[in-house]
Amino acid sequence: MLERHRALLIAVVAAAAQSGCSDPAAIRASFSNLEVRRTVYAMNGSAITLPSAVSVRSTVGVPIDASFQFDIAFDLDSNGVVQVYTQARVASQLAPTHRVGLLVSDLTFDAITRAPVAGFVYDSVAALPIGKTLLVDVIEQGCTSSFLGVNIRAKIAVDSIVPAKRGIYLHVLSNPNCGFRSLVQGTPKD
Repeated sequence: MLERHRALLIAVVAAAAQSGCSDPAAIRASFSNLEVRRTVYAMNGSAITLPSAVSVRSTVGVPIDASFQFDIAFDLDSNGVVQVYTQARVASQLAPTHRVGLLVSDLTFDAITRAPVAGFVYDSVAALPIGKTLLVDVIEQGCTSSFLGVNIRAKIAVDSIVPAKRGIYLHVLSNPNCGFRSLVQGTPKD
């Protein structure tokens, strides 16, 4: 009887190894990381038709409207410093929202190659001065069946600001793969 159990265990382990289920490195990214330069406008003092927010997974800039189809929104404070608001901080309490975490780093945009797993402040506001990098962790509802997790991660830096136009010029790199942490150009391995 012990021999049969041992043989069954060996067969199960061999089948799992062959299918890649026991090897997390066998999970492949479906998409390459997206790196873009994006212009957004302060949500206060700009035309409502201009993009003031970003959907992190696609890196698309969108205007803020009652659908709240974005992850983070941008504004300028009275000192001209960019303020980043998560969706929950902009949306009405009656609107359904998803969690978005923010973490400001002193590291340069290029120095950050992998998203951390801790330290994010969710559903908050963060100041993002030029020279700092914002790490974003979006809890993506479309990732609920992902083995690696429900997180979409990105990094954002402010390249420049034109206060007279309320324009904010961003450098964005997003990893659109559920649960992956790599924040460098190309197809992520992790």
